[in-house]
Amino acid sequence: MKAHIHWEPRCALLWRFDDTCPGYEGLARAARSCGVTLRTVGNGELGALVGDLCAGKPAPAFAPLIAVPERPAMIVSGLSHQTGELGRFIDLVKDSGADLPLRAMVTPTSKEWTLSRLLLELNQEHDAVNEGSH
Repeated sequence: MKAHIHWEPRCALLWRFDDTCPGYEGLARAARSCGVTLRTVGNGELGALVGDLCAGKPAPAFAPLIAVPERPAMIVSGLSHQTGELGRFIDLVKDSGADLPLRAMVTPTSKEWTLSRLLLELNQEHDAVNEGSH
């Protein structure tokens, strides 16, 4: 019996980071060179599942009334750590000058989460790490 391999879409969701932000053009170049589609997400997508957003599906008609921090984030899907393509993309993003303090890779668990839940989790982790470094 053959194993069924499901490939995740090569996508980067961008929260509070768009083409008006310094470093965006460099980020866009990095995405093009790695075959990654950029998708800017906002309040209207907070109720959508992360996996659906990465697949390009439209957000549901409702959005939760949840306050999510404004800290910019990039959530990456479909790049492999094993082949080095994820590391290459992240290095290119760092070199672009894009200020994205929150970065995450979509996991089998997080792709089933709403965008708001993932952003809240990333912000909590970021705050916990930074509190420990002071």
